[in-house]
Amino acid sequence: MISLPIQLIGLDLDGTLLGTDSCVHARERDTLQRARQAGVSVAITTGRSLLDALPHAEAAGGVDWLITENGARITSASGETIFRHPLTKRHTAQLLQLCERHGVEPSLYGEDCVWYGAACRGFFRAVSRILGRDIPLDLRHYTFVTSRKEWHALSGQLLYKAVVYGDTHKLDAWLSELRRTAQYEAEPSVFCGLKNIEINAAGTDKGSALLYLTKHLGLSREQVMACGDSDNDRTMLSAAGLGVAMGNAPQHIRAQADAVTESNENHGVSRAVERFVLQNV
Repeated sequence: MISLPIQLIGLDLDGTLLGTDSCVHARERDTLQRARQAGVSVAITTGRSLLDALPHAEAAGGVDWLITENGARITSASGETIFRHPLTKRHTAQLLQLCERHGVEPSLYGEDCVWYGAACRGFFRAVSRILGRDIPLDLRHYTFVTSRKEWHALSGQLLYKAVVYGDTHKLDAWLSELRRTAQYEAEPSVFCGLKNIEINAAGTDKGSALLYLTKHLGLSREQVMACGDSDNDRTMLSAAGLGVAMGNAPQHIRAQADAVTESNENHGVSRAVERFVLQNV
Protein backbone atom coordinates (compact mmCIF):
# COMPACT_ATOMS: atom_id res chain seq x y z
CA MET A 1 0.00 0.00 0.00
CA ILE A 2 2.76 2.46 0.97
CA SER A 3 6.23 2.22 -0.59
CA LEU A 4 7.78 5.23 1.17
CA PRO A 5 8.04 5.82 4.92
CA ILE A 6 5.49 8.24 6.35
CA GLN A 7 6.99 11.67 6.99
CA LEU A 8 3.86 13.69 7.78
CA ILE A 9 0.86 12.77 9.93
CA GLY A 10 -2.38 14.78 9.70
CA LEU A 11 -4.70 14.34 12.69
CA ASP A 12 -8.24 15.52 13.20
CA LEU A 13 -9.06 16.54 16.78
CA ASP A 14 -12.64 15.76 17.84
CA GLY A 15 -13.41 12.06 17.61
CA THR A 16 -9.83 11.31 16.56
CA LEU A 17 -6.90 12.60 18.61
CA LEU A 18 -9.21 13.64 21.46
CA GLY A 19 -11.04 11.11 23.58
CA THR A 20 -14.72 11.44 24.39
CA ASP A 21 -13.63 13.61 27.32
CA SER A 22 -12.19 16.09 24.76
CA CYS A 23 -8.67 15.48 26.08
CA VAL A 24 -5.43 14.19 24.57
CA HIS A 25 -4.59 10.99 26.43
CA ALA A 26 -1.11 10.11 27.62
CA ARG A 27 -0.61 7.23 25.19
CA GLU A 28 -1.39 9.50 22.22
CA ARG A 29 0.98 12.16 23.50
CA ASP A 30 3.81 9.68 24.00
CA THR A 31 3.32 8.01 20.62
CA LEU A 32 3.25 11.29 18.72
CA GLN A 33 6.42 12.49 20.45
CA ARG A 34 8.17 9.23 19.55
CA ALA A 35 7.22 9.86 15.92
CA ARG A 36 8.47 13.44 16.05
CA GLN A 37 11.73 12.33 17.62
CA ALA A 38 12.11 9.98 14.64
CA GLY A 39 11.83 12.95 12.28
CA VAL A 40 8.14 12.69 11.37
CA SER A 41 6.14 15.93 11.25
CA VAL A 42 2.75 16.05 12.99
CA ALA A 43 -0.04 18.39 11.89
CA ILE A 44 -3.32 18.92 13.69
CA THR A 45 -6.04 19.26 11.03
CA THR A 46 -9.26 20.58 12.53
CA GLY A 47 -12.37 22.61 11.94
CA ARG A 48 -11.64 24.46 15.17
CA SER A 49 -10.03 27.88 15.30
CA LEU A 50 -6.30 28.21 15.78
CA LEU A 51 -6.83 29.50 19.33
CA ASP A 52 -9.01 26.48 20.15
CA ALA A 53 -6.48 24.07 18.67
CA LEU A 54 -3.35 25.40 20.39
CA PRO A 55 -4.12 24.02 23.90
CA HIS A 56 -4.61 20.55 22.42
CA ALA A 57 -1.33 20.85 20.52
CA GLU A 58 0.36 21.65 23.83
CA ALA A 59 -1.40 18.74 25.55
CA ALA A 60 -0.04 16.45 22.81
CA GLY A 61 3.49 17.50 23.78
CA GLY A 62 3.77 19.83 20.81
CA VAL A 63 3.12 19.49 17.09
CA ASP A 64 4.82 20.92 14.02
CA TRP A 65 1.86 22.36 12.14
CA LEU A 66 -1.75 23.38 12.69
CA ILE A 67 -4.27 23.25 9.84
CA THR A 68 -7.31 25.01 11.25
CA GLU A 69 -10.80 26.24 10.28
CA ASN A 70 -11.21 23.22 7.96
CA GLY A 71 -8.12 24.05 5.94
CA ALA A 72 -8.54 27.82 5.68
CA ARG A 73 -5.24 28.47 7.47
CA ILE A 74 -1.92 26.67 8.00
CA THR A 75 0.30 27.80 10.87
CA SER A 76 3.68 26.54 12.04
CA ALA A 77 4.50 25.68 15.63
CA SER A 78 6.41 28.97 15.83
CA GLY A 79 3.27 30.91 14.86
CA GLU A 80 4.07 31.67 11.22
CA THR A 81 1.01 31.42 8.96
CA ILE A 82 2.08 30.06 5.57
CA PHE A 83 -1.36 29.73 3.97
CA ARG A 84 -4.70 31.54 4.18
CA HIS A 85 -7.95 31.04 2.27
CA PRO A 86 -10.47 33.26 4.05
CA LEU A 87 -14.05 34.20 3.28
CA THR A 88 -14.26 37.40 1.26
CA LYS A 89 -16.28 40.44 2.33
CA ARG A 90 -18.81 39.47 -0.33
CA HIS A 91 -18.99 35.92 1.01
CA THR A 92 -19.73 37.17 4.52
CA ALA A 93 -22.31 39.75 3.47
CA GLN A 94 -24.16 37.19 1.37
CA LEU A 95 -24.01 34.59 4.13
CA LEU A 96 -25.45 37.04 6.67
CA GLN A 97 -28.28 38.02 4.32
CA LEU A 98 -29.19 34.37 3.80
CA CYS A 99 -29.11 33.76 7.56
CA GLU A 100 -31.56 36.60 8.11
CA ARG A 101 -33.85 35.35 5.36
CA HIS A 102 -34.07 31.85 6.86
CA GLY A 103 -33.99 32.73 10.56
CA VAL A 104 -30.68 31.03 11.37
CA GLU A 105 -27.52 32.51 12.88
CA PRO A 106 -23.76 32.11 12.36
CA SER A 107 -20.65 32.09 14.43
CA LEU A 108 -17.76 33.76 12.59
CA TYR A 109 -14.13 32.67 13.00
CA GLY A 110 -11.59 35.47 12.67
CA GLU A 111 -7.84 35.84 13.04
CA ASP A 112 -7.89 35.90 16.85
CA CYS A 113 -11.57 35.98 17.79
CA VAL A 114 -14.79 34.02 17.29
CA TRP A 115 -18.01 36.02 17.17
CA TYR A 116 -21.11 34.13 18.28
CA GLY A 117 -24.73 34.77 19.13
CA ALA A 118 -27.76 33.41 20.94
CA ALA A 119 -28.21 30.44 18.59
CA CYS A 120 -24.69 29.16 19.28
CA ARG A 121 -25.17 29.67 23.02
CA GLY A 122 -28.46 27.76 22.84
CA PHE A 123 -26.83 24.94 20.88
CA PHE A 124 -24.22 24.28 23.55
CA ARG A 125 -26.73 24.59 26.36
CA ALA A 126 -28.80 21.91 24.60
CA VAL A 127 -25.69 19.73 24.23
CA SER A 128 -25.02 20.10 27.96
CA ARG A 129 -28.56 19.00 28.77
CA ILE A 130 -28.23 15.95 26.50
CA LEU A 131 -24.90 14.95 28.03
CA GLY A 132 -26.00 15.73 31.57
CA ARG A 133 -22.89 17.83 32.22
CA ASP A 134 -21.47 21.24 31.41
CA ILE A 135 -19.38 21.58 28.27
CA PRO A 136 -16.06 23.25 29.19
CA LEU A 137 -15.70 26.29 26.93
CA ASP A 138 -12.86 28.77 27.01
CA LEU A 139 -14.57 32.03 26.03
CA ARG A 140 -11.57 34.32 26.44
CA HIS A 141 -11.29 34.73 22.67
CA TYR A 142 -15.05 34.78 21.99
CA THR A 143 -17.25 37.85 21.56
CA PHE A 144 -21.03 37.75 21.95
CA VAL A 145 -22.99 39.55 19.22
CA THR A 146 -26.46 40.89 19.98
CA SER A 147 -27.64 42.92 16.98
CA ARG A 148 -28.01 42.84 13.21
CA LYS A 149 -25.79 45.95 12.98
CA GLU A 150 -22.99 44.19 14.87
CA TRP A 151 -23.20 41.13 12.63
CA HIS A 152 -23.00 43.13 9.42
CA ALA A 153 -20.09 45.21 10.73
CA LEU A 154 -18.09 41.97 10.82
CA SER A 155 -18.17 41.55 7.02
CA GLY A 156 -15.02 43.67 6.86
CA GLN A 157 -13.08 41.38 9.21
CA LEU A 158 -10.62 38.71 8.11
CA LEU A 159 -12.80 35.62 8.53
CA TYR A 160 -11.83 32.01 7.88
CA LYS A 161 -15.01 30.10 8.58
CA ALA A 162 -18.62 30.25 9.73
CA VAL A 163 -20.72 27.75 11.66
CA VAL A 164 -24.47 28.20 11.28
CA TYR A 165 -27.00 27.19 13.95
CA GLY A 166 -30.77 26.98 13.99
CA ASP A 167 -33.83 24.77 13.64
CA THR A 168 -33.04 21.73 11.45
CA HIS A 169 -35.71 22.49 8.85
CA LYS A 170 -34.57 26.10 8.58
CA LEU A 171 -30.96 24.96 8.24
CA ASP A 172 -31.88 22.56 5.43
CA ALA A 173 -33.67 25.31 3.48
CA TRP A 174 -30.79 27.73 4.13
CA LEU A 175 -28.22 25.17 3.00
CA SER A 176 -30.09 24.44 -0.23
CA GLU A 177 -30.08 28.12 -1.16
CA LEU A 178 -26.46 28.59 -0.11
CA ARG A 179 -25.31 25.69 -2.29
CA ARG A 180 -27.02 27.16 -5.32
CA THR A 181 -24.58 30.08 -5.14
CA ALA A 182 -21.62 27.70 -5.71
CA GLN A 183 -19.49 30.11 -3.66
CA TYR A 184 -18.95 28.04 -0.53
CA GLU A 185 -17.89 24.71 0.91
CA ALA A 186 -20.75 23.65 3.19
CA GLU A 187 -20.56 20.58 5.42
CA PRO A 188 -23.45 19.59 7.71
CA SER A 189 -22.37 18.30 11.11
CA VAL A 190 -24.33 16.55 13.85
CA PHE A 191 -23.22 16.68 17.49
CA CYS A 192 -25.28 14.86 20.11
CA GLY A 193 -28.08 14.66 17.56
CA LEU A 194 -28.06 18.43 17.02
CA LYS A 195 -27.29 19.84 13.59
CA ASN A 196 -25.09 22.72 12.52
CA ILE A 197 -23.40 23.61 9.23
CA GLU A 198 -19.74 24.53 8.71
CA ILE A 199 -19.02 27.06 5.95
CA ASN A 200 -15.80 27.98 4.15
CA ALA A 201 -14.96 29.68 0.88
CA ALA A 202 -15.23 27.40 -2.15
CA GLY A 203 -12.09 25.32 -2.62
CA THR A 204 -11.26 25.26 1.09
CA ASP A 205 -10.99 21.85 2.73
CA LYS A 206 -8.64 19.80 4.89
CA GLY A 207 -7.41 17.74 1.94
CA SER A 208 -6.31 20.73 -0.13
CA ALA A 209 -4.56 22.25 2.87
CA LEU A 210 -2.80 18.99 3.68
CA LEU A 211 -1.57 18.73 0.08
CA TYR A 212 -0.33 22.34 0.25
CA LEU A 213 1.65 21.51 3.38
CA THR A 214 2.94 18.31 1.77
CA LYS A 215 4.32 20.29 -1.17
CA HIS A 216 5.72 22.97 1.17
CA LEU A 217 7.69 20.27 2.99
CA GLY A 218 8.97 18.75 -0.25
CA LEU A 219 7.11 15.48 0.31
CA SER A 220 4.94 13.30 -1.88
CA ARG A 221 1.41 12.33 -0.89
CA GLU A 222 2.65 8.75 -0.46
CA GLN A 223 4.62 10.00 2.53
CA VAL A 224 1.50 11.31 4.27
CA MET A 225 -0.89 9.57 6.66
CA ALA A 226 -4.14 11.18 7.77
CA CYS A 227 -6.53 10.06 10.52
CA GLY A 228 -10.12 11.24 10.87
CA ASP A 229 -13.67 10.28 11.70
CA SER A 230 -16.10 12.77 10.14
CA ASP A 231 -17.38 14.13 6.85
CA ASN A 232 -15.06 17.12 6.95
CA ASP A 233 -12.16 14.62 7.09
CA ARG A 234 -13.06 12.87 3.83
CA THR A 235 -10.94 15.13 1.64
CA MET A 236 -7.80 14.62 3.70
CA LEU A 237 -8.33 10.86 3.90
CA SER A 238 -8.41 10.88 0.08
CA ALA A 239 -5.51 13.32 -0.26
CA ALA A 240 -3.13 11.35 1.95
CA GLY A 241 -1.25 8.36 0.64
CA LEU A 242 -2.67 6.49 3.61
CA GLY A 243 -6.08 7.54 4.88
CA VAL A 244 -6.97 5.95 8.22
CA ALA A 245 -10.52 6.09 9.56
CA MET A 246 -11.21 5.86 13.26
CA GLY A 247 -13.17 2.88 14.53
CA ASN A 248 -15.82 5.30 15.80
CA ALA A 249 -16.28 6.84 12.34
CA PRO A 250 -19.56 6.18 10.50
CA GLN A 251 -19.60 3.39 7.94
CA HIS A 252 -19.33 5.64 4.88
CA ILE A 253 -16.12 7.20 6.25
CA ARG A 254 -14.62 3.81 7.10
CA ALA A 255 -15.53 2.51 3.64
CA GLN A 256 -13.62 5.36 1.99
CA ALA A 257 -10.42 4.92 4.02
CA ASP A 258 -7.40 2.79 3.15
CA ALA A 259 -7.35 1.38 6.68
CA VAL A 260 -9.42 1.46 9.86
CA THR A 261 -7.94 1.74 13.32
CA GLU A 262 -9.52 1.45 16.77
CA SER A 263 -11.84 4.11 18.22
CA ASN A 264 -10.67 7.33 19.83
CA GLU A 265 -11.44 5.78 23.23
CA ASN A 266 -9.27 2.75 22.43
CA HIS A 267 -6.16 4.68 21.35
CA GLY A 268 -6.90 4.50 17.62
CA VAL A 269 -4.41 7.24 16.74
CA SER A 270 -1.59 5.63 18.73
CA ARG A 271 -2.28 2.23 17.20
CA ALA A 272 -2.22 3.69 13.67
CA VAL A 273 1.03 5.59 14.28
CA GLU A 274 2.64 2.54 15.84
CA ARG A 275 1.57 0.28 12.99
CA PHE A 276 2.10 2.48 9.94
CA VAL A 277 4.81 4.92 11.04
CA LEU A 278 6.97 3.74 13.91
CA GLN A 279 7.45 0.23 12.53
CA ASN A 280 9.01 1.77 9.42
CA VAL A 281 11.40 4.35 10.91
